[in-house]
Parts: sequence; structure tokens; C-alpha cells
Amino acid sequence: MQTSDIDTEKQPLLGSQSNHHVNDISINGLHTNTSRSTAEISENGSSKTSDAEEFSFRSLGKRKKIIFVIIGMGNFCAFTCFSLLAPFFPGEAAKKGVSTTVVGLIFSCFQLWIFITSPIFGYFLTTLGAKFVFVSGIMVCGSCSLLYGILDKCPPDEIFIAMCFLCRTVEALGCSAYLTASAAIIAREFPHHVTTVFGTLETFTGIGLMVGPPIGGALYEAGGYGLPFWTMGAILLTCGIVSFIFMPGQDEGTRVFKGSVLRLVKSPLAVISCLTVFCGSFSLGFLDPTLANHLKVFNLSTLYVGLIFLCAPGVYGIIAPLLGYLSDARSWTGGMMMIGLFFSGISFLLLGPAPFLPFLPFKLWLTIVMLCFVGLFIGCCLIPTFTGILIGAKQLGLDEFLDTFGMVSGLFNIMFIFQTVRFR
Repeated sequence: MQTSDIDTEKQPLLGSQSNHHVNDISINGLHTNTSRSTAEISENGSSKTSDAEEFSFRSLGKRKKIIFVIIGMGNFCAFTCFSLLAPFFPGEAAKKGVSTTVVGLIFSCFQLWIFITSPIFGYFLTTLGAKFVFVSGIMVCGSCSLLYGILDKCPPDEIFIAMCFLCRTVEALGCSAYLTASAAIIAREFPHHVTTVFGTLETFTGIGLMVGPPIGGALYEAGGYGLPFWTMGAILLTCGIVSFIFMPGQDEGTRVFKGSVLRLVKSPLAVISCLTVFCGSFSLGFLDPTLANHLKVFNLSTLYVGLIFLCAPGVYGIIAPLLGYLSDARSWTGGMMMIGLFFSGISFLLLGPAPFLPFLPFKLWLTIVMLCFVGLFIGCCLIPTFTGILIGAKQLGLDEFLDTFGMVSGLFNIMFIFQTVRFR
């Protein structure tokens, strides 16, 4: 590919900016004025400031609207499918002679393979093609869901366990491809509103994770083991076909990222963003194995315990679009992360409450309120981090190509998924 062709493919990484402006964004000034990074260079060489432009779905062009809707639809369907087996699969596995420990390993291998393969898909994203990786990931997830629906026909013990691990592993590869490609496409197509779009699409993800278990339980009661998997698998395959037909191509060429994902961690801002991703996702994952025991003293029914579990992720999903908008509109990436980290820590201290706060009562209302605050401030931690890593990549002088976006996406997925491997 000629140099002139490559230059026309460049998309602004949070807006084109001069080297002088890049150097102004330092680790000592995470909350400094990064709005200068949104100065966009038009085709005729004149510059225009886009930081005043607010994100609006109605103002988007047809291409961007299609991409937004397809990724949102994919997020909802995919994460509904990933979470629907939680209410009934452990019981079905027990009938096949599978221990609780092995069931936990079957669940955790999903996150482990995403952790391993995310940077690989990011590295080869431009070689394989962003649209191809995106569509293939959804199709693989849908196909594996259909296969999951017939695992109850397998012989018990070793054969059943092996098939579960195999299906879960292949499904994880599809999920890894889909997540990596979708985040890179967002960064390329919405360069001035990355955090807003990312936060809005996180709402679809959160809703999918919340409604997946009840949908899975209802379909299981209605039609047995296979119906939940066959239903969601068919929906995912339909999403894949729709994406293949309607999603625009990316014209990414055949460039491959020069270096490794470790190059990105040379930026202090990228390192802090990665640590923030880990801390935020770790905090949400911390609630899964501990909150139910914490609530035993209140003698609540399983229904109410389940509703309380929805407090933190529910608030996170609802508030994510607003947090994304504030981060983009105010160019306050570092400041929002610091506020989120500090106040989420305070919220966890009050959630206990901590032993050195004896004046606080251990009451149900306080627990619910603090869980809502945890969801709010964890959102402040997580939503701006993708943009923070992108700014770090720009500080390192990385080219504004899809391969860079792919590696940023892979690094983000590594840090986000690491806590789930730890807790399983």
C-alpha cells in the first residue's frame, strides 16, 4: 500500500493534535485540559474544533447509526446468551456426575481464554479485517450456543465434561473476537465521542447480563435444557447475518501493529487506566461470592437477595451513558477515574461497615444505598478508561490506525477480564 493510501485511512485518535498538545497531557495532569485533543483537521487542511459538538444519535450519519445499532444489538444478545445458563446449568451438570468445583472451572475457562486471546485478535485485527472478526465472533458464539443445547444427550462424567470445556472454549474465542473488534470499531468510527458511545453500549451489555438469568430460567421451565440455548443461539446467528449484510466495511488495509501490547504500557496514563480497569472490575467481581453471605443476617428470601444483587450493576448500566457524555464533554478522563476510585473505596467501607466505623449501623437500607453508590462510582472508574488508554497510545506517537485501536481494545479486555479469572 502506498503512503498516500495509508494517510487517507487515518482516523483521528480522540481528534488529531500536534505533538505539543500531546506532550501537555502528562501523568501529573490527568485532569488537565485535553479538549485540545479534539481539534480535527479537515480534508482541505483547515482545523475545526469539535469538542463543542454534543453526541446525538439523530445527528449521526447513516453509516454510524447502523454501526451503533448493530453493536448495541450484539452486546445485548451476546451477553444475554453468556449469562442465561447460570440458574440451571449447575443442576444439570450435577445430574451428569460433575462436581461443583469442575462446574466452576467450566465457567472460568470462558474468561481465561478471553484473557489469553484478546491481544492476539487485536494484533491481527487489520490483517483479518475488523468486520470479519466482528461477524465471525458473533456467529461462533451463536453456533456454540446451539451445540450447548444438545450437551444433555452426552454420556456422563468425562465425556460430558470434555464437551462442556470444548464448547465453552470455542465460545470464548468468538466472544474475544467480537469484543476486541467492536471496541476498535467504536474508536475508529466515533473518535470524538468514544467514551459516550462506549458508555451507552455498556448499558446494552448490563441489561443483557441482568435479564440473561431470568430468561434462561423461564425458557428452561418452559421447554427443558435445550430451549434456552437454541433460542438465544438462533437470535445470535440472526444478529451475525444482519451484521454481515448491513455493517459497513472498515477499509483497514493489511497493516499489522508494530510491536506488542506491552508497548502501550510505556505510557503512564495507559498504565493508570489499566490499573483502574482492573480495580473497577475487581470490585464488581468481589460482590459475587461475598454479598449473599453478607446478607444472611437479614433472613431475606432468594428473590430479594437476587434483586439486591442487581443494585450495583443496575445503577452502573443506567448511569453509564451519562458518565460517558460527561467524560467526553468535559475532557475529564483522569479526574473522573480518580473520583470513582476514591468514592468507590469509601462506599465499600460503608457497605461493611468497616470495623473501625462502629457508629455506623449494619442495616439493610444502608447496604442497598451503598451498593447503588458502588455501581455509580465504579462506573466513574471504568467508563473513561478506554479513552485513557487511547490517549496514552497517542502520547507514544502510535499511528491512528485500526491496528492501534485493536491493541488498545485487547489490552482493555485483558485488564477487565483478569478479575473474573481470579474469582472463579
